[in-house]
Amino acid sequence: MAEVTTLADAVGLLKVTEEDRTGYTRSKFKHWRAIEITRNEVLLAEAVVAPTVEAGCKLTGGTW
Repeated sequence: MAEVTTLADAVGLLKVTEEDRTGYTRSKFKHWRAIEITRNEVLLAEAVVAPTVEAGCKLTGGTW
C-alpha cells in the first residue's frame, strides 16, 4: 500500500532557507513581463479599493 502524507505534514517537511539570488538576472526572463501585466489586471479587477497605477504599471495602495 502506498504511503499517504497530508498536505500539512508535507509542508512541515519543507526546508526554509534564506533567499539566494546569486547568478539571477531579471533581464534574462523577458517573458515575465506578460505575467506581471496579467497579475496587475487581476489585482485591479479584484480590488475593493483600487490601487494607483504608476509609471511602468507599478501598483501601489489598494485593498483586496
